[in-house]
Amino acid sequence: MKNKSKLSLKFFAAAAAVALCFNLLGCGQTETVREVAVVSYEQTESTVYSTTAQVVANVADTVVEIRTESVTAKWGRQYIVSGAGSGVIVGKTDGAYYIVTNNHVISGAREITVSTRSLAQYDATLVATDDSADIAVVKVVTDDTLALATWGDSDDLQVGEDLIAIGNPLGSLGGTVTKGILSATSRNITVGSYTMKLLQTDTAINPGNSGGGLFNMRGQLIGVVNAKTTDEEIEGICFAIPGNYAKSVYSDLMQYGYIKGRATLGITLSEGNVSTGGINAQSQSIVYVTAVNDAPDNTFRLYDRICSINGKAVSSIVEYNAALASVTAGQEVLVEVCRGTVSQSWMGNTISFDSDVTSFTVTAAQYGA
Repeated sequence: MKNKSKLSLKFFAAAAAVALCFNLLGCGQTETVREVAVVSYEQTESTVYSTTAQVVANVADTVVEIRTESVTAKWGRQYIVSGAGSGVIVGKTDGAYYIVTNNHVISGAREITVSTRSLAQYDATLVATDDSADIAVVKVVTDDTLALATWGDSDDLQVGEDLIAIGNPLGSLGGTVTKGILSATSRNITVGSYTMKLLQTDTAINPGNSGGGLFNMRGQLIGVVNAKTTDEEIEGICFAIPGNYAKSVYSDLMQYGYIKGRATLGITLSEGNVSTGGINAQSQSIVYVTAVNDAPDNTFRLYDRICSINGKAVSSIVEYNAALASVTAGQEVLVEVCRGTVSQSWMGNTISFDSDVTSFTVTAAQYGA
């Protein structure tokens, strides 16, 4: 019997996928509330459509194609990289429409273009984004009338319920409709550097569908497509960010520019490996500090190895983010580190870590403020 290979989760942001980066933003204590009166339609009464065609006729115009251009450097030269994904129009103000998509669709983009089902094209600007939620909001300014999606209640979904995905697979097939069912709810899935609670569906998802809408048979937006499993022996294991969570993130990004309460310790981390030593030496994954950005004095130092956060052992950035996910900005966090030092040799720099653990508490700051 053939051995099954390990499952792998991938983002889909079209031909040139942009990976999520783990960059902690600067922190501050000042909270700015944006004075933006956004209309985001809430449907109080809805009708269950009898056919997929009826749903599509009512919601397809709310889904847009997103194309991006970013600049990357390699071997001393700069290259323009094109990417593509999808988005859903969910809000408006006078003369502006707001589109929810994935952070990984627009990450690093210097230019963002939105195309509607009617082939109208608009230059878009980034409003705000969050990597942990993989949600971003972009805006287009136009006097044209665009259709808005209706948020549904993703907590009210039932396994086996029919779902419809609309997006831009392969970055060139905008408006593609696929249909499946809800396979499971609240799957803890590690995507990039974060563990997320996602909806699972067998609705066909392909590169370029990221950021597109997942709709129920009432024509309500109940998920934002963001990932799938890929393997030669796997079919139909796809994921979407639950609509209720995406909606709450969208609301915070619109009002504050960040997710209110999300914590940061003001450091940038990298992963590495150390040997356990001895005859049966093994390599062990570790996380250490590569930059101290806004951490309080007498806490973190450069090259500190993070051993635990609030008693939770940390050996990867995913584990670090998971431990920090239970912390709210303003709370005290107990941190255990092993101090690291750098020595130089003919083979390059080597980081050595103390065996003794140093403990301290640090007050978590607001991420992105």
